[in-house]
Amino acid sequence: MPIRLAIRFKTSNPISTSSLKPKVIHGIFFSLFSKEVGEYFHSPIVKPFSLFCPLCFKSNKEEIHSFTLEVNLLDFSLFPYLSRELLIRSDREFSVEGVKAKFQSMKAIKSATYEEILESGFQTKDLTIDFLTPTTFKKGKYDFILPEPYLIFKNLIKRWNTFTPKKIDYQLLQYVKENIIVAGCWIKSQKTEISPKAKITGFSGRVFLYATKEAEENRLLNALLQFAEFAGIGRKTTMGFGKVKLTF
Repeated sequence: MPIRLAIRFKTSNPISTSSLKPKVIHGIFFSLFSKEVGEYFHSPIVKPFSLFCPLCFKSNKEEIHSFTLEVNLLDFSLFPYLSRELLIRSDREFSVEGVKAKFQSMKAIKSATYEEILESGFQTKDLTIDFLTPTTFKKGKYDFILPEPYLIFKNLIKRWNTFTPKKIDYQLLQYVKENIIVAGCWIKSQKTEISPKAKITGFSGRVFLYATKEAEENRLLNALLQFAEFAGIGRKTTMGFGKVKLTF
């Protein structure tokens, strides 16, 4: 069962939003756990979580005294580990570019079972996705920064099938190839600094997908995009990239 949590931190001194690079929030997340628990989050090929911190991608920099980290767990069995670490060891201090930060609160925002997500998928020929943070895919050896339907749904099916016994057949991708087209897009590319020595380029904006025929497969695609609001799409979702919202 996926669950979305908002974890709030307060800093001892003002920090610039430029300090909250994707790799920094990734490091803060892993600093919440003991080494053994952290390995469980880090070791799988398909990671059981995604992160989102909008301040990582702000173009205008400002000083802040607090920030919120959104954590999406794709495997609910991990929730007790996270809540235990935060609530029992709530006096811990974290470091953001040399400035101390303390845990303030944790709030559950949204949750749904995989069965509920499947059942909530509905028949529609129109699929509208808002890519809130830069999104990119791996295509061969290279990064690919266009919203290709096949890559979007291949990525989501892989994540879905990793965390639930209710598998979605990869044959669905053949339907995507033959019947799902990009009907419109208002996107821009953006290069983001992950760390002082690494950058990644992705696209963000609104993408309209259209199914060329009425079919049961459209319901599954809608359900997968609802799942994407937890899982993210594309590369580096554990650093805040590929955050999406399905628009009805």
